[in-house]
Amino acid sequence: MSELPAAGKPAPATASASRRKPRKIDGLRIIALFKFLKAVLLIATGYGAHKLLDTQMLERLSNWTSTLSDDHLERKLIERALDWVQNLGAKRIQIFIAVTVAYTLVVLVEGIGLWMRKTWAEWLTVIFTASLVPFELFELLKHPPGHRLPIFATLCVNLLIVVYLVWFIRRQQKQDHAQA
Repeated sequence: MSELPAAGKPAPATASASRRKPRKIDGLRIIALFKFLKAVLLIATGYGAHKLLDTQMLERLSNWTSTLSDDHLERKLIERALDWVQNLGAKRIQIFIAVTVAYTLVVLVEGIGLWMRKTWAEWLTVIFTASLVPFELFELLKHPPGHRLPIFATLCVNLLIVVYLVWFIRRQQKQDHAQA
């Protein structure tokens, strides 16, 4: 059982107590919410990829596209996408689903840890998010200028998350050392 502080004196602040200040929404919680949204989108992507393993679904989509007129851009795009998926094969789709599930789990762990203000989650998020930056830079250089905006936006968001978390971690470390 812990001792109560003397009357009129505040309880001593600990490093863990300063880390868990109950704020409503701050940078960590915003990043956590972003991670939760990302997880939902990844789950939807994995589910959609799983549905592509169903040959009847591909056949229904093919039949549906045949009802569109020949000059519709949508028809041409859907037909290209369906041809691409059929050429992938079931094995590659299963690998894609497995990678999506694994990445979803990492994103959920990051989000939950950040929501709970865990130091390990801050570091995990910095490491995983920073590890994506080289791939995003490669994709940015690989694509033609007209298709770079979504990749550039993703790169900027990820860099912003990394910079904020590194700043936040360093600030917390300074506060913890000052209190020690």
